[in-house]
Amino acid sequence: DTSIIFLFNTSNSSNYIFQHQMRLSSPLILAAAISSSTAFAPSALTSRQSSGSATRTFSAAVRLKAEKENGRRLPPVLPVDLPSSDDIPKDIDYPFVAQRVDLFLQGMSGGAAAAMFGKPKSDKTTTIPAKTLIVRTQKIAAQIPNASEYKFFGNGDHSSNLEYLLKTNPFMATALTECDSGFELRAFDKDDPKAEDPSASLFRQILSCLGGANRRVNIRFDAKMSIHEIRVYEENTRKLLKRINRNDKEVDRWASSALFNLSYYASCVHANIHVLHYILTAALDESSRDFGTMNEWAKFYATNVPAKYEQVGELLIRGPPSVNNVLLGADPDDSAMKDTYALLTGSSGFGANGEKLRPILFKLINTWTSDPTNYLGNMMNVPKDKLTEAGVLTEFMKHHDMVADYARDVAEALKDTDGDKFGIAEDRLKVYLNRCSGITSGIASLENWIELMAVTGIVHGTTLSYSRLLADADVLRWRDIRIDTWQSPDINIHVKVLATICGMDEHRHVMSSSTDVVGEKYDEKLHAVLETYEQKSNALKEAYKNKIMEDMDEFNNYGWILSDFCPNGFDGKQLTVTTYI
Repeated sequence: DTSIIFLFNTSNSSNYIFQHQMRLSSPLILAAAISSSTAFAPSALTSRQSSGSATRTFSAAVRLKAEKENGRRLPPVLPVDLPSSDDIPKDIDYPFVAQRVDLFLQGMSGGAAAAMFGKPKSDKTTTIPAKTLIVRTQKIAAQIPNASEYKFFGNGDHSSNLEYLLKTNPFMATALTECDSGFELRAFDKDDPKAEDPSASLFRQILSCLGGANRRVNIRFDAKMSIHEIRVYEENTRKLLKRINRNDKEVDRWASSALFNLSYYASCVHANIHVLHYILTAALDESSRDFGTMNEWAKFYATNVPAKYEQVGELLIRGPPSVNNVLLGADPDDSAMKDTYALLTGSSGFGANGEKLRPILFKLINTWTSDPTNYLGNMMNVPKDKLTEAGVLTEFMKHHDMVADYARDVAEALKDTDGDKFGIAEDRLKVYLNRCSGITSGIASLENWIELMAVTGIVHGTTLSYSRLLADADVLRWRDIRIDTWQSPDINIHVKVLATICGMDEHRHVMSSSTDVVGEKYDEKLHAVLETYEQKSNALKEAYKNKIMEDMDEFNNYGWILSDFCPNGFDGKQLTVTTYI
C-alpha cells in the first residue's frame, strides 16, 4: 500500500531520495524512493479537483493508456498464486495513486524524516511534519467544517482512542475475545505463550510472531467496552508485573502500547486482503473476457490491484536477508535492504517472524475463500448479540448487512443482460479459482465473489483511520521502547504506514456505479442496480456524518476514528472498492 522502498543509492532524480549509508558502526540515514510501475517527475503531477467528473476524466486516460500489453506473473507473497501465465490479465495502472504518494514523499524527503533521526521520542513535535504533509497533500481537510479545531490525528487520549477503535473499526474489533468482565484484548497467555493452542485467537497468534519489549499487555473491558483493567506481564518469566485500572495515571501509557500491537495486527490482516483481492480481481477479469458488460465492471475492480500486490511483496512481507547478500555484497537488487526494511517482517520494520507469520496468513486467506459468505463470522470471537449490546461495529454492520442483497441483485442484473454469456463467465470464474495454487475456493457463484469482495472492501477502507496511529509519537515509540531516540526503523514504519493513506480517489468505493470512462455508464440493468445501492450507501454515510457531528466535542477529538463511515472523501476516508490504494 505504499510506494516507498529503501535503497543504498540511486541516480534517478525523479525519486526524491534520502541519501542512505549502511554502516554497522554508524547511524543509518534513510533513503526513500518511489517504487511504482510509472515514475513521475514533479512536472508530471496531474492537477485534479475533487469533483466526480474530474476524477473520471483522469481515469479515462488511465484506462485508455495504462492497460499493459501482456499480463505479468508476480512473485507470490504467500504460497498462493494465479494459474498459468496465459490466464493472467493485463495490469491496469492508476497513476493518480502513485502521484498522491509522491506528493507526500517529496515533502518527507525535504528533510522532515531525516530531522527525526536521533531526536528524543519524548519530543512529540518530531511527528508534526508528517501529519501536516498528510493533511496538505491528501487534501483531507476539504470537507471538515471546523478544520482548525479538528484533531486529524487524535488528541493523545490513548485510552479513549483504544475504546473507540475497538468499538468501530472492523480490523480492531476482530481482536476482541470474551471474558468475565465483558471483553478482553488478549495479547498473551502465560500458559500458552507461543499461541499454539487451537483456541488461540488470530490476534494472539499474530502477536506471538512479534518480538520486542512490552508486548505482553492484556486489557479487559466492561460490557460497554470501557477499560476495566490492564495486566502487564514480564517478558521472560511470564509473571504478572502490574495491574492498572481505568483511573490509574499509567493507563494511557499502556493503552498506547496496545494501540501499537493492534496497528501491527491490523497491518497483517490488511496485507492479506491485498493478496485476496489480487487473486479475486484477476479471476473475474479473465473469466469475463467474452462478456463485455461484466468485463468493463471487472476492470473497474482490477485497476491498480496488481501494482499494490507487488508492493506487498516488495515492501511488507519478505524473507530474512540472504547471508551471501549481507556478507559478500552480492546484492544487485538491494534485496538485503528490502528484506531488512520490510514493514511487517523486516528487523527494521515491525520485526515479525516471517516464517511463523506466513502460515498464519496462508490459513487465514483460505478461511476467507473457502467460506466466502461468512467473512465476519470467521473473524469474530464474540457472539453477535453481545457485540450489538455493547455497541461494537454498529455503523459497519449497516453497510455489511446490505452486501448479501447487493451481491444477489448485481448478479441478477448481469444475468438478465445476457444469460448465456453470464453462465459461461460464472463457470469460468469457478474453474479459474479452483486452478489457483494454494487456494481452497468455496466461491460457487458470482454472487459469492461479490459478497466477499464487498465485505473485505469495506473492511479495507478502515485502514485509512487506524494507520494514523503511527503518526503519534506515543504509539510509534513502542517499536522499541528501550531506546529513547528515534532510529531509522522507527522512521521506516512512520513513513511507510502513512503512505498507505495516500491516494484515495472518491469514486472508487464499494457499491460505486462509476465507470472509469467519463460520460459512459454500464449496461442499463447493471447501472440501475449499482446506482440504487450506491444511493442507499451514500444515504447511510450522510446520516451518520450528521449524527457524529451533533456532539462537536466528540467529533473534534474522535472524528478521525468515527469518520470511516462518512461520505466519500470526508476526512480522507472511503470504504474502498478494492485494494487499489
